[in-house]
Amino acid sequence: MPAFFDKVGGLAKNLGSKASDSIETTKLNGKIKAEKTAITELQQKIGEYYFQLHEAGQEADPNTAEWLAAIDGHNAAVAELQAEIARIQAEAAQPVPAAAVPGAVYAAPIPEANYGAAQGAFCAACGHENPAGTKFCGGCGAKLEAEEPAPRICACGATVPPGIKFCGECGAKFE
Repeated sequence: MPAFFDKVGGLAKNLGSKASDSIETTKLNGKIKAEKTAITELQQKIGEYYFQLHEAGQEADPNTAEWLAAIDGHNAAVAELQAEIARIQAEAAQPVPAAAVPGAVYAAPIPEANYGAAQGAFCAACGHENPAGTKFCGGCGAKLEAEEPAPRICACGATVPPGIKFCGECGAKFE
């Protein structure tokens, strides 16, 4: 039996040694990574220094001239893209007149007289128009209110009756 315990003890020592070696290797790999990061940062500083010399008008080393010209091209592309973003944002900030919306249908506002009790009830849940006297919506099954919801007022000031999805005056969409 003592031989068994000797073997288990030896195995435990071996595993402990391997775990210790693994921890030490991990620490060393971390230090190697830190050193490589420091090297990369210094290389970037060297590159930035030579690029600043290039921007100041000093003649570039023939080995770097091609790279510096490529950076200039990328900087020009970035400037163009930023200008396009600024144009899009400025355009989006401008109000769009209703007549300028492509594909929109413009019509005179529908007179209030066209919306009467004869039309029936509009469902408050889904906006479906139901025949007069209907108790449940034919579109979604919701119980219909006894009274029709009041007409809505659009941002442009026009009255928009229940169930209508777009303002007849300015074309604004109602949810």
